[in-house]
Amino acid sequence: MRRLAHLGPRGTYTEAAAALYDPAAELVPVPTVNEAVAAVERGAADACVCALENSLEGGVRDTLDQLLRDELAVAITAEVVIPIRHVLVGAPGSDPADAPVVYSHPQALAQCRRRLRELVPRAQPVASLSTAAAIESALAEPGALAIGNQRAAELYGARVLQPDLADESDNETRFVVLARADHPATGDDKTSIAFTTQHDRPGSLMEALTLFYKQDINLTRVESRPTRRQLGTYIFLLDMEGHRTDRAVAQALGALGELAEWLRVFGSYPRWRGAG
Repeated sequence: MRRLAHLGPRGTYTEAAAALYDPAAELVPVPTVNEAVAAVERGAADACVCALENSLEGGVRDTLDQLLRDELAVAITAEVVIPIRHVLVGAPGSDPADAPVVYSHPQALAQCRRRLRELVPRAQPVASLSTAAAIESALAEPGALAIGNQRAAELYGARVLQPDLADESDNETRFVVLARADHPATGDDKTSIAFTTQHDRPGSLMEALTLFYKQDINLTRVESRPTRRQLGTYIFLLDMEGHRTDRAVAQALGALGELAEWLRVFGSYPRWRGAG
């Protein structure tokens, strides 16, 4: 039986993604994304599931930080996409109008920012390690509320005060499965990479992206984040259609390796086509 580490405790969206990816797996909840990745690296889990990208708020910083570590020893072997349906919860008898605080994961707080201003204008948003942990915190504090999901509310005995809380209804999160190796080619794959360019040379990013255009490779995600080393320098993150062993992808990555200052291939994996 596969052991799947995930951000816990029970009732998180990451647990739901892990169960969808492998319903037969032994789920291993851990307190942080860092712990989930570490569990795979030290052999305490066969793989871990981590949120990578949300349709409202973009990249998930905790996971990206792990993928960009110098000593990273895992690769992306799969992806899972699930709908996100936030609910506002509290202890039975809670009054949103009087709530002093709303707990949740930073991503959930950001995804519900506008609705929170409307529903609980006096409440201070407070970050938690996960949406499920947020519900536990809220239930332990009189008057406090939390953002989580319906299953977690049922697990912990919270009352749902407002369903469908997100600012936008089409809210989805893409999760990645990290293991010691990526996935063999299937014919319907994606590859994820990160690279840096010579930031002081005009056209260096355009030159890098043109390598994929020349090979007729479709880029499905383009994102940048600071290198944290010098102002104005960035790491570029790309997802593309195709497997790293495909001829076109391999040639583009080979050319990019010669052009880029730094390049990391996070892995190739089957493109998500839905459950079942």
